[in-house]
Amino acid sequence: MQKMLKTNERQYNLDLLKALAIVCMVICHAVITFGQYRPGYENEFWYLFGDEILGAYVVVAHGFMFAMGVGVIYSKKNSPADLIRRGVGILILGYVFNFFRHGIYYMTESLITGDFTERTMLALFRGDILQFAGLALIVTGIFRRLKLKETEILFIALILSMIGTVASGVDTQNQGLNMVVGLFLYTSPAHGTSTFAFCNWYLFVAVGLVFGRILQGTPDKDALYKKLLIISGIIMVIYIASTCICGWFFLCKNQAYYDASPLEALGLLSIDFFLLSLFRFLLKKVDASKFRRSIEMSKNINTIFCIHWYIIGAVEFFLCHLLKLEFMSNYVVIYVFGIVLVFVSFLLARHYKSWKAKYMERFNTQQV
Repeated sequence: MQKMLKTNERQYNLDLLKALAIVCMVICHAVITFGQYRPGYENEFWYLFGDEILGAYVVVAHGFMFAMGVGVIYSKKNSPADLIRRGVGILILGYVFNFFRHGIYYMTESLITGDFTERTMLALFRGDILQFAGLALIVTGIFRRLKLKETEILFIALILSMIGTVASGVDTQNQGLNMVVGLFLYTSPAHGTSTFAFCNWYLFVAVGLVFGRILQGTPDKDALYKKLLIISGIIMVIYIASTCICGWFFLCKNQAYYDASPLEALGLLSIDFFLLSLFRFLLKKVDASKFRRSIEMSKNINTIFCIHWYIIGAVEFFLCHLLKLEFMSNYVVIYVFGIVLVFVSFLLARHYKSWKAKYMERFNTQQV
């Protein structure tokens, strides 16, 4: 492990960033799913801690998308065709994921009751981070096919972010159409159809692309990370202090995480860069083998993402929606459930990876 660390140190501090994001993500999703069953949850500290602090400010989605941009630069399979192919696969996976997370339950209920509700439509067709990631890879592949440099892609992403900010809150007055438009622009919160709008969020991927290219061409990475630690630390302190004074996501038009403006993105990215730099120097003091579980976890993001949501979706539907068990809205239960779910999702992802490897080996043997 130590030898690997010397030859590719970038990989491990990025892995730790992704691992931290995974832990925060799982706990956050438990909080926002089960906490909403408490009256007045919007103003409760433990809901806000799980939703806003862990789920938005620490790392999570913006960290994942930044890391994906860096990963494109370092990936061996990063040709335009590879990126477009991966993007299409992830985009399709996003809707398959919708079906197995919540869609199958609410669609079945709708078929039984004859009432095809708005919640069922959202469960089946609402865009989420997988849809965004798929679109981002497809567009990146197209940009690469056009032979655009990373700096040119960043400029385009900045323009898109400005457009997304100005057009934020668009409403077609039709839920289905809003879900399509919501893949690209942040649609009206009244219909709850928009999450990671492409125009607003592609900036995180583009910054990752540029940073990956800079990192690739920098011989003295320690010097780069030292400067980055100081600069990002200053911006982060100003951003967090301003947030405490002005409120959550005060730089967004609708003060919503999904509606990130260029300035809000800068604030969130400062957190990513600060933690990434911090982990760089931590790994120089502590052997990477001490973090082997975190590194392993980071390499199974998509699998862990799907598994933990499948479990949350089933628990919510049966215990909260059907049986209406109130104990699931207790924050002690929620946080314990979230922490346990981190380990369960990791172990199941590991088992799935092992099973997949054996299956592919057997399949390839049979083909020969």
